[in-house]
Amino acid sequence: MRIWVSGARGKLGSEVCRQLVADGHEVVEADLTGPAPVDLSDREAVARSLRGVDAIVHCAAIPSPENITPVRLVEINALTTFNALEEAWTQGVRTAVLASSGSIYGTAWSPEELTVAEVPIDEETELRYVDPYALTKDLLERTGQMYARRGMQVTALRFHWILTPTEVRRHIAEVPPEENRRNLWGYVDLVEAARACVLSLRPRPTAQRFETLLIAAEDTGMEQPTAELLARYSPDTAIRGDLPGTTSPYDCRRAAEIIGWTHQSRWRDR
Repeated sequence: MRIWVSGARGKLGSEVCRQLVADGHEVVEADLTGPAPVDLSDREAVARSLRGVDAIVHCAAIPSPENITPVRLVEINALTTFNALEEAWTQGVRTAVLASSGSIYGTAWSPEELTVAEVPIDEETELRYVDPYALTKDLLERTGQMYARRGMQVTALRFHWILTPTEVRRHIAEVPPEENRRNLWGYVDLVEAARACVLSLRPRPTAQRFETLLIAAEDTGMEQPTAELLARYSPDTAIRGDLPGTTSPYDCRRAAEIIGWTHQSRWRDR
């Protein structure tokens, strides 16, 4: 396949490109940097870059609400997603993978600390966000759903914090637990996140034309038991079922069912 990857020079996009090439696909890079820059806010530039592709993986976005005004954040993330999907649809592309985010649940960037009512978190967990960044991810998913209703296969992947094993140690394991209570000490390995994108390109039954899938590791980035961490740092969060040991409070069973993805690595072992 000839696959268009936006944000191809970024953290996730570059790993997606690496895996696609390793699998024998041809990659078309769409990024503001590189030998052939593409401004995703320029509809005509997007259209030119998409000529002759079979599928798209849209990774490009402002990655956090830091150092940008809310209005620019929404403008850029919403418009670039729309341009990618609209121009892909116009040119007959019928498979799209979108990089959504676990931040859509609202805890990561809430102006005031927001807790989750219960865990494990899954695709059915209520969205209670009050921040513009989470809004942009909801807009991304809703835009994808619209094109799926037209006939495109669209997969929106809700990535948790994308980290390498070294970054898990640096940003989660080796810092005080209270610093990551908003993220519930979760992560997803960079290689595993990219693999979810590649798996999402496979054709699916019509009934699964639009899917939103949570993508997170099956363990946390901590050594302390998850139940103990929740009891101390998020006491208002109810626990459904069991969370033995360092089990993640994020439930990704639907990703296993729909695209055959499970998190195959552990930061402790690498």
